[in-house]
Amino acid sequence: MITTLDTYRRKRRLVEALSTAAIVVMPFLNIFRLDVPTLRFYFLNKVLWVDEFYLLFLAMMLLLWVIVMFSMLYGRIWCGWMCPQTVVSELVRWWEAKTRKLFRVPRSGGALWRRGLSAGAVAAGTAAVSLLIGFNLVAFFVDPVSIIRDIASGSLSAVTGGIIAGIAALVLADGLFWREKFCAKACPYGMMQMLVTDGRTQIVRYETERAQECIECKACLRVCPMGIDIRESPYQSECIQCGECVDACTQILARMDKPTLIRFSWGTQGKTGSGVAGRLGFVDAKRWIMFALTVAYSVLLVLLIGIRQPLALSVSGDRSTLFRKGEDGRIYNDYTLNVSNRSMSDGEFSLVCVQSSSSPQCTLHIARNPVPLKSREVRSMRFSISTGGENLRPGPNRLILKAMNVADTSVSANTEAVFFMPESAGAL
Repeated sequence: MITTLDTYRRKRRLVEALSTAAIVVMPFLNIFRLDVPTLRFYFLNKVLWVDEFYLLFLAMMLLLWVIVMFSMLYGRIWCGWMCPQTVVSELVRWWEAKTRKLFRVPRSGGALWRRGLSAGAVAAGTAAVSLLIGFNLVAFFVDPVSIIRDIASGSLSAVTGGIIAGIAALVLADGLFWREKFCAKACPYGMMQMLVTDGRTQIVRYETERAQECIECKACLRVCPMGIDIRESPYQSECIQCGECVDACTQILARMDKPTLIRFSWGTQGKTGSGVAGRLGFVDAKRWIMFALTVAYSVLLVLLIGIRQPLALSVSGDRSTLFRKGEDGRIYNDYTLNVSNRSMSDGEFSLVCVQSSSSPQCTLHIARNPVPLKSREVRSMRFSISTGGENLRPGPNRLILKAMNVADTSVSANTEAVFFMPESAGAL
């Protein structure tokens, strides 16, 4: 006979807890977060800036590809086992049962004041959860630590607070009134399933070839949170593959020493591959090819992010005075420097100017060098470059400005600076 440890419900609760924990901690650990105020994208604890759009695009395409592959393999298993919508619905349903028991409210009827207390407790608990969900969702777009700091100091902006409150209001309405109706009628992910599934996608299948063994207990129908009869078809769009009907049928028929009539299956034929791969759904060449492409794409993206230099320079010259002659007889050009530390750690960065390999170095004049930069800091500063003019022609010349991390010389960046020379050495 099936035991409590064997039920899909118990396994699903564990998966729901782990996936919820992952969603909560991801923005805090910068695993996956788009920071709107700074226009930066955090991926695997790396920060990508808006001018690195190609990496951001590749990361988003990888996410979309993984969603498609996951749906093709496992159907709507996300909806029943990991989706926050399902977690909220089940949490509210559990809290309703607890409050009815606490206030001794029968399933039907009962004292009005008891039902009122129970309903109030359900609404209050759901509202608290809704606020946490609102905060967590906004944390994917605004630094969560700064939100907590602003809430503690009472300085949270009206925009951020309003968005959190708005999301909380929607989640509250969903938890109290919509729940599975949203999954069945409005969820875009559920609708997308029809486009990517095929004949070997995982489904919850009623074995029609053994239909004569069904004892018409309708346990599968009573436990289904979506209110469908899985015996009618395994391809009903409302099915979220939670496994409740599998548990119910298994437990009932086990009392009669019969195997369950409802089980998870790779398509209506119930075909499986061999070994661990087969049990994971890799039952044909198409799935192996998609998996190989996903691995190759992921490795490429990780390599591209890994080899990028977490340092950027940009220089703009002062064009109000193209050049000036100093008391030392050297020619000076003035510039504005923007330097950004795109890593997740602080550092000091040394700046040098390079004229050419065959002539003396140009000299860089700046208030502080090396320049200290905190993680993700952008600093703008004025500086000058001077040269004696050796091997430089009148008019614009191109010099190289280099920045290098003092502690790790492999982290460096170069940019060009246009240096203007007068038409003749004595002209000014």
